[in-house]
Amino acid sequence: MSTVSTHAQDTHPNGNDRPRSRARSGRVHAALTPATIASALVLLIAIAWALFPGLFTHFDPNDGGDTPALLAPSLEHWFGTDQTGRDAFTRVVYGASQSLLAALVAVGVGLIVGTTIGLIAGTRRGFVDDVLMRLIDVLLSIPAILLSLSIVVVLGFGTINAAIAVGVTAIAQFARLARSQAVQINTSDYVAAAYGSGGTFFSVLVRHILPNSISPVLSLAVLQVGSAILQISTLGFLGYGTPPPTPEWGLIIAEGRNFVATAWWLTVLPGLVVMAIVLATHQIGNTLRKVTS
Repeated sequence: MSTVSTHAQDTHPNGNDRPRSRARSGRVHAALTPATIASALVLLIAIAWALFPGLFTHFDPNDGGDTPALLAPSLEHWFGTDQTGRDAFTRVVYGASQSLLAALVAVGVGLIVGTTIGLIAGTRRGFVDDVLMRLIDVLLSIPAILLSLSIVVVLGFGTINAAIAVGVTAIAQFARLARSQAVQINTSDYVAAAYGSGGTFFSVLVRHILPNSISPVLSLAVLQVGSAILQISTLGFLGYGTPPPTPEWGLIIAEGRNFVATAWWLTVLPGLVVMAIVLATHQIGNTLRKVTS
């Protein structure tokens, strides 16, 4: 980033701080578009579903009781009912906790492992850089869905295992971005001064490289939340995610696919929810990238 290399050179307290502050303030105001605000509201609703599902519905997500099956959407059942009489909207609401938790775990795995690899490679360079980045190239050469399916088969089915599998597919993107930031920052004067004053590799990495390279990495993490939700839903749809009857967005859509001709709402409406949340996370991620660049 352009602000990184000048950080150690601003010796006067009123030097370039005010222009940079005004520029960043201008970017923040420009980024607050109606699309960004709407996306933030969508994400807040999804988070509220995950944390407080009982506030949004009074139905049991796993027991339809005596409710007729395959009812069309109505004021009582917003998304209709499924093949066993369960309220479809309730299952989508309760499924938010499974899907969002899995997405956060997946992004956490990719963020921590990938960023660590990228920073070490970009700071060390030489043989270490070559070896680590060749491993990253191998990960990039394998299709994400094939890699995640293979990992789930090894680890076993379940929400966390699916999240770990998706997280492994994200390691390469975080590693490449973190490495590019580390290579740029590693050539700056203040890093050379830190080494010259007796700083070790670890101390320079933690005190200088990591703090000055983390902003774009965090922006990528927000973008990856949407991608992780989509991948985890895909695994659930294929039967490699959360086992039934636990509500999970991919599983919910998969259960309704056999009734598309007579009960289209069981796949279309949950699918629209997933699409809206994925698009919202991408919008927020792009906004953060513009603000922090």
